[in-house]
Amino acid sequence: MSRLISLAWFALFLVGCGSQPEISKGVTSQLTQNGIILGHFSKDGKWSVTLDSNAEIHIYDNANQSVIFSVPKDKIKTPVKEVLLSDDKEMLIVAGENLISIWSVPKQKLITNVPFAGVSPLASISALALSHNNQRLLVAMDDGSLNMADLFTKLNNRFMPHTRPIEHLAFDNSGDYFVTGAQDGLVALWQFASPEPLYEHQFSHRVTSLTVSHDGKHLFVSDGLNAQHVLDFESGKQLSELKYMARFKMFRKAKFISDSGLLATSSSKSHLSIWRYESGEELGTWSIHTENEGATVVDMYVPNPDTLVTLNSDGMLETWAVNVLAKK
Repeated sequence: MSRLISLAWFALFLVGCGSQPEISKGVTSQLTQNGIILGHFSKDGKWSVTLDSNAEIHIYDNANQSVIFSVPKDKIKTPVKEVLLSDDKEMLIVAGENLISIWSVPKQKLITNVPFAGVSPLASISALALSHNNQRLLVAMDDGSLNMADLFTKLNNRFMPHTRPIEHLAFDNSGDYFVTGAQDGLVALWQFASPEPLYEHQFSHRVTSLTVSHDGKHLFVSDGLNAQHVLDFESGKQLSELKYMARFKMFRKAKFISDSGLLATSSSKSHLSIWRYESGEELGTWSIHTENEGATVVDMYVPNPDTLVTLNSDGMLETWAVNVLAKK
């Protein structure tokens, strides 16, 4: 009898999976044949900046896959820890272990190199964030320390908000406040230049993804086990948590889909999930298009409430019609 029940449940599961709508509109382009280690969309989604498996850094035009700018190979300090494009696409920041290189994209010239250190003499850079007006730069270190640098005044304040590597940083829209997430499981909101947290949340395991909504009102955080929470950005109050049947899910990337009530997450596998974040309801999970086994989503962009675009580690841009789910 128990075997019959198990088979019946499995059949229902298959039917449920089959009823899931197909939302992928396919791969629209492929930026490179080289594997992408790091990749980010520009704020307007028109460009992408990548670090590939050949340790080359390129800025691509997503419309025609042309290379807008390449950092000269002899100017790249390896290993590269992060690449970051300013919101206005004027500035490219490349982080080595302890050195930040700032490039002018229009002039295709190196502006300056700036060294950064942690509290530990062996600390290296682990994450970056730049305010929307290009004035304030956060340089996180793998000893848990954080540099808060003002690029206009050239002043830097360093403090130690975490005990493990900081891997997630995000400014609010004003650039006055930011959140941090680290391998110690701590998530906190800070005011720039202040070492005192405005609130803290301690998770049981390391923070694996963190993202702020486009309007700056919501914060999504997941840890390495089974905590996936939507918080009010300003107060830190928990608004909802994601619900799913699996014992746990590991999220690597996340993105709020503006004005739709939806949240997209990607896993360490080649999977993309869409959620209704106010209720925590999972609307479906899909496999992304890949060329190589183990390829994952490296970044996401939302051009409008109906559409999501993903960039994967195979260099593929894939478009998703999420408006189908918003109407479910």
